[in-house]
Amino acid sequence: MMAHRIQDIQTQFGFQSAELLADIERHGHFCTFSRGDLIAEPGMPVEFVPLILKGNLRVMRRDEDHDRELFLYFLTAGSTCSSTINCCMTGKKVTVEVVVEEETEMVCIPNTYASSWIKTHPEWLEFVLRSYQLRFEEALHALDEVAFRQLDERLWNFLLEKAKLSDSQTVEMSHSDIAQALHSSREVVSRLLKKLESEQRLSLGRNRIEILQ
Repeated sequence: MMAHRIQDIQTQFGFQSAELLADIERHGHFCTFSRGDLIAEPGMPVEFVPLILKGNLRVMRRDEDHDRELFLYFLTAGSTCSSTINCCMTGKKVTVEVVVEEETEMVCIPNTYASSWIKTHPEWLEFVLRSYQLRFEEALHALDEVAFRQLDERLWNFLLEKAKLSDSQTVEMSHSDIAQALHSSREVVSRLLKKLESEQRLSLGRNRIEILQ
């Protein structure tokens, strides 16, 4: 791995241990994924722990029939997927689906090393525990959204978060994709989007939504 990649890792994750950075350089694999790529899905074995340097991914749960999904959280630069870490540690298979939202660059740490570093690198252990805590809080937030907020509020918050992640006022998603992410139907989401448009809070295009407020 080239030296500037290690500098990117240090910048994004704040690792200070020279020994940990050296092991990441020695054993990590740099990977690039395109929008729409499926990184993980339920039942898959976990082969690596991702350290995300650029881009973002959507993490969700699907129902038993795999036709409805529940959005959990986004993974962005400077983060990792605690679900894959958990599977790596326990040997269990993936229970979530992870889809690339925009071109993503990451360093993939093979399971063997991701597990052993828990014992050999205190800074890695701290990072793993911190990631668990963050993802747990985000999962609780997703539960709160479903349990306590009306769908129109959840939809608006989802669009704002998507726009914020891309540092843009535009969200490029179909009504069907949004409906799946919010565990609703396309018809209901389309109706709510038109309502938001009538309130001049957004402008609708083909698979494109522009936030106006």
